[in-house]
Amino acid sequence: MFTLTLVTPQKKIAEDVELKEVFVPAFRGELQILPGHAPMVTTLQAGVLKYKLAGSNELKPFAISWGYCEVTAAGQVTVLAETAEAPTEIDVKKAEDSREDALKKLGTTTYEDYEVYMAQFEQAEARLKAVKKDSAAH
Repeated sequence: MFTLTLVTPQKKIAEDVELKEVFVPAFRGELQILPGHAPMVTTLQAGVLKYKLAGSNELKPFAISWGYCEVTAAGQVTVLAETAEAPTEIDVKKAEDSREDALKKLGTTTYEDYEVYMAQFEQAEARLKAVKKDSAAH
């Protein structure tokens, strides 16, 4: 058995749902987790988490911000993310405006504010990628 629990401080998105596979935006790149994966804990960065439910071939995307992912020996994948949004929850115009705002500020920012605007940019990019992947899957 291979299951996923995905939660944020505001909501529980999935709890013990059976999976075929899950992709997480780990700090050093995307990780594919399949049944039998070795136990691990990793940090996550802003990106798109995608999973396939057992019995389905459709990838379900969620735009997430930073967080943590744990895989246990028992086959439980737990993702704790600061934010997680389904494509239907994303305002594309707002995400595009946020990305453009971050790009402008990155070009003129001080060193102290760089991480703030980079995080804003990465979160906007994740939202737009989640929407794009969702619309391409249908």
